[in-house]
Amino acid sequence: MKNIIKCITLMMVLTYTQCPVQAEMISVNTMKEVHHKIESLLKTQKPEDILVAFDIDMTLTQPNHSAVYYPAIKKYMDVYKSILGQLTPVQKDLVATLTTQIFPQKLVEKDTPNMIKNIQKKGIKVIALTSSLTGKIKGFPDKMIFIRREQLQRVGFDFTNTFKNYVHVTEFLHFKEYAGSYPMFYHGVLSTNGEGDVSKGDTLISFLQHVGPHYHCKAQKPGYYPKVIILVDDKKKHLENVEERLKAHDPAIQFIGIEYKGAFAYAPQDISKEDFQKFWEGVVQQTKALLK
Repeated sequence: MKNIIKCITLMMVLTYTQCPVQAEMISVNTMKEVHHKIESLLKTQKPEDILVAFDIDMTLTQPNHSAVYYPAIKKYMDVYKSILGQLTPVQKDLVATLTTQIFPQKLVEKDTPNMIKNIQKKGIKVIALTSSLTGKIKGFPDKMIFIRREQLQRVGFDFTNTFKNYVHVTEFLHFKEYAGSYPMFYHGVLSTNGEGDVSKGDTLISFLQHVGPHYHCKAQKPGYYPKVIILVDDKKKHLENVEERLKAHDPAIQFIGIEYKGAFAYAPQDISKEDFQKFWEGVVQQTKALLK
């Protein structure tokens, strides 16, 4: 009973005694700028008080096909919208996840793995935060989040040890089941399980509660409570969502949202409108076949 009262008191204190901190939003074109921002934070913050989350697709890696490059999608946006506009939310999420599996992945910037290793060595906690589906998809040997972690490791990203003292694997079962699975944390990779139901902000808050007050109460050991959270993402909507949810969760956490535009200018190969349309129609056909 005493432990329960202690846990409740701790959660109330963490919830109601915080002082609001101003969030910061910036846009960058290179990971060198991201690195510089993180280094500047170390002048005022301890490394262990900083949590950095990197989006995966179009931030760390991208499918190596000209139809998936951002300039091509922007050029043929009418075609893109007409093809994907007919899909359900689950189908759209499956299309997004399939493009990471049926085509080779390349680094958006070749020096990013070394940059992340450098900040990890300084004691900063670093995870991946993605909207990919987490569960098993017909035709693939394992759950998507397992495969995604293996993909990241093959190109030089390893987030395995970031929270090894708090959690290795957990599913957030308090969310509604979606596409046969749930948001999940797996050895440094945190996934919302698609964009159709749970946001990155919702998933990140659940994770912070899991390694913070919930861990504190369950393990009777101090949990992890970051003072600064940085999210590097190519989509501004995710940055704004995380900012909003963090402000409601704990206004004392300083949030820095970094909109990464490194993939927006990358288009080494042109593609015709016909080939672009054929590509995306083919992906949609594969998607619908997997859901039958």
